[in-house]
Amino acid sequence: MPEVVIFSDVHLSEGDPSGAGRLMSFLQEVGARAGRIYILGDFFDFWFGPAQGRWRPFKDALQALSDLCASGVEVVYYHGNRDFYMDEKTAGSYGFRVVRDYSIENICGQRVLLCHGDMLCTNDISYHRARRVFRHPATERFARALPPFVARSLAKIYRFHSKRSVPAKARWVIGIEKDAVLRHFALGADTIICGHTHREGTVEFDTPEGRRELHTLGDFGREGSYIECGPSGMVFRRYEPPGA
Repeated sequence: MPEVVIFSDVHLSEGDPSGAGRLMSFLQEVGARAGRIYILGDFFDFWFGPAQGRWRPFKDALQALSDLCASGVEVVYYHGNRDFYMDEKTAGSYGFRVVRDYSIENICGQRVLLCHGDMLCTNDISYHRARRVFRHPATERFARALPPFVARSLAKIYRFHSKRSVPAKARWVIGIEKDAVLRHFALGADTIICGHTHREGTVEFDTPEGRRELHTLGDFGREGSYIECGPSGMVFRRYEPPGA
C-alpha cells in the first residue's frame, strides 16, 4: 500500500476519452490505496472556474477526487501553467487543498519540495512575463467574471497558441535551470519533485548541504507516469488501465 502517490500533467480535456479513462481507473485503483495524493499541476488542460466542473469529463474527475477525500485520502492540488485559476473555495467544496506555488512536505523521511516545475524554467522569459500577468489577482478576478462560454473559448485559444509556441522554443529555454533548482534546495529541501517538462528522470545536484536529487515526472495523461512512496522509498511507476 503506497503511503504517497505523486503525479502531474494529466491535461484532462473534453476531447481525450482515453486520458479520462486512464485517470479514473488510476484514482479508483491506485489512489484509493494511498494515504496522500499530490497532483503537481496541469490536472486540467485548462481551468477557468467552477462552471467547468459541470461538464464531463471534468465533473467525473472532480467527483472522484471528492470521493477519495471523503474516504480519508488527503489530496493536495498544485497550480500548473494551465489550471492556475483553481481557487481555494472551489477546491474546498470538493475536499482537497490547493497550493499556488510550492510546498515542502515530509515524505518517506525526507523534506520534499513539490511544485509544478514551470517556476524552475527561468530561461523562458516570455512565459514568465505572461505568468505574472495571468496570475495577477486583478486578471484572475476578471477571468472568473467572464461568462463560461467566453472563458471557455479564450482558454482554448490560449491552449492552441501554447501548443504552437512551445515546440518552437529551444530546449535550453524551456528546460529546468540549474541555478533555480539550487535556490529551491536552499529553502531546506532534501529532494525536489516536479512535472511540467513531461520528461521522467532524476538528476543529482551538489549543494553546500550535500548531494540532492531532482525527480521530474513524465506526462501522466499519455504515459501514466507517477511516483509511489512507501517502504521501498520513492519509485517511478507507469500506470496502464486493466485491459489496455
